[in-house]
Amino acid sequence: MAKSMSWRHRLGWLMATALTLGFISASCPAADEQGSTDAAVAVDSNEAATAIQPQADNDAGEQEAQQQGQPDESTASAQDDPTDTPPAAEHANNSASGAERHDPAAAYEGLPTGPSVDTPSRAIAPSITAAPADPIAPPPVTTLNVILEWTPGPQHAALLVAQHKGLFRRRGLDVHLKTPADPDVAAKLVAASQADLALTDQLSLHAAVDDGRPIMRVATLVELPLAALVVRDDINAASALSLIDHRVGYAQQSDKDVLLRAILQQEGLNLSHVEAKDVHFSIIRAMSENWVDAVVGGHGISLPRELGDLGVATRVMSAASLGIPIHDGLILVANQEHYQSQQDAIRRFIDSIEEATRWIIEHPTEAWDIMVQQQPTMDSAANAAAWPDIRRRLSLRPAAMDHGRYRRVERYLHDQGIVKEITPVSRLGRDPG
Repeated sequence: MAKSMSWRHRLGWLMATALTLGFISASCPAADEQGSTDAAVAVDSNEAATAIQPQADNDAGEQEAQQQGQPDESTASAQDDPTDTPPAAEHANNSASGAERHDPAAAYEGLPTGPSVDTPSRAIAPSITAAPADPIAPPPVTTLNVILEWTPGPQHAALLVAQHKGLFRRRGLDVHLKTPADPDVAAKLVAASQADLALTDQLSLHAAVDDGRPIMRVATLVELPLAALVVRDDINAASALSLIDHRVGYAQQSDKDVLLRAILQQEGLNLSHVEAKDVHFSIIRAMSENWVDAVVGGHGISLPRELGDLGVATRVMSAASLGIPIHDGLILVANQEHYQSQQDAIRRFIDSIEEATRWIIEHPTEAWDIMVQQQPTMDSAANAAAWPDIRRRLSLRPAAMDHGRYRRVERYLHDQGIVKEITPVSRLGRDPG
């Protein structure tokens, strides 16, 4: 009885152990074989062989059936119930689902893509092709009409060189240099708003402002006087007194009203003591054909050589030797009423001629070649001979204004009765720089 109970007790323990291993195998098939092996080691080999012989036979049959492709009951049950997913497959599905849930790019599927869309790090082709950038629009070009005081000559060197070298165009300017039909109208066109800029001399500026014309000096091209009195040598003129009862020609009204009048008044004379004649552009012809005995104006450098080539001997009396104060020989004037709107363009214009002047001083021969190429009528022996003298008078700082000089000339003309009132220097001109 004791042996029977002992055998039964052992058999119950073995069956409980087998059921436990079967449960574990069902929960983790991968550990099935390992669990069976551990159970077999835990019990006595002889007792285990006797106790689980039927079970072992069944396990062997099941394994043989699986090898032959015949599913056992558990397999059939799993196939019959589609909801009963094997643990391994369920683990794989869960892993795949977890990977899908954690894929950072999956959340962006079907959304817009392209360079401007914040996309995941995975490379996504842009949805559009970037078009080339629009061309940059050129800066606006400002047109300036500049009226010369005379036909083109060496005194216009800075303008001609700046035009040829593209210095105006580089600064956004389209500059047109024009020769007036009448040498007396250049400043008048600016005063009448029919031109942007004009060339004249300082003496003429003082008289024009005194007459109420709205013009003002903005630059100086030639900083020393060009004016002179050129007299035929056969009248033996030693001073202005020798002009009494002689014919004196002029090209501009200001040459008569300002320069000739000032010269005569230095000697106590006035315009009634001479015969003043307007010869317009025909100064050379008037002298060579004996229309006049003398001419007054801003041609004292080149005119004597031109007349000499024609066989007419002359004597030159400079403005300074005749008592005229030092003044700017060639200036640029603008309309005072339009100055504010044109100031930027005027400044660019002056910067251009300043650069051209510096280049001329360093390359005088090349500058002369450019001028005669631009203006073939300038290519004369007289102009070539006058070029060194005119070049030395060019202003290296065109914008700079000598306030003391303008004040002295204004006072002198007022004392001579040529201007009625003293005009402040600030009204006569400005330094655009």
